[in-house]
Amino acid sequence: MKLAFSTLGCPNWELDQIAATAQRLGYDGVELRAVGGSLNLLERTEFKPEKIKATRALFAESNLEICCVDTSCTFHSRSRMERSAQVELAVKHGELAAELGAPSIRVFPDKIQPGATRVETRDYIVESLREVAEQLPDEVCVALETHGDFARAATTVEIVSLVDHPRVKLIWDVANSVAAGDTIAAAGQNVKRFLSHIHLRDARPVPTSEHWLPVLAGTGEVSFSETLAVISELDYDGYVSFEWEKYWHPEIEEPEVALPDFIDAIRKLQ
Repeated sequence: MKLAFSTLGCPNWELDQIAATAQRLGYDGVELRAVGGSLNLLERTEFKPEKIKATRALFAESNLEICCVDTSCTFHSRSRMERSAQVELAVKHGELAAELGAPSIRVFPDKIQPGATRVETRDYIVESLREVAEQLPDEVCVALETHGDFARAATTVEIVSLVDHPRVKLIWDVANSVAAGDTIAAAGQNVKRFLSHIHLRDARPVPTSEHWLPVLAGTGEVSFSETLAVISELDYDGYVSFEWEKYWHPEIEEPEVALPDFIDAIRKLQ
């Protein structure tokens, strides 16, 4: 098991601060989501063709891997045109991942749209994922996160199973699946076959929202000790990535607090 953090947790940092902090705290990798206040990685200068080698070298020289390139792509739309646009965007992120040496991109299922059934939406996602996989560079996979109306592990596994493509994998977001009603033990067994990446954060329910609020380790309802025990049973040797949703929740603790808190909590349990 290797440890990373998503830059969603430090959304305003530039790449040099991200790499320096990851190295100093002892993380093994970084998951790219937000840089310099923007989620649009494709428009960032650091990821343009003339800068990409320097960006890759920055992380390599810090002994860090870029473990995943995150997208906002969803495939739930009833519009074929919109789904095709999302497929195209995902493929562009896959090409960026290949340039950076990252093994995967993250995509969402996501929400059942008005007028659509769950089965129809599932089939839209299956079709779109297959299209993405067929166009990706050979060394990159597309990983579907347990998220939205498909946050329960079994529903995401069903989609990936139906796609039946070697470059389509699964990201287990532990907090999302627990919030949707999964137990950690059952979810772990469900995702085992397709698991390529794990998102982990502690969180607690909020009465006024369907989304759980991220909280520091040990203060919410997502057990790190149980998660690590399940990961050990799965014989999983990939990344556990700390997804601190600071971009979406500016009121939660700053990355200077949350990033060391997470890795310290994990170390105490290992």
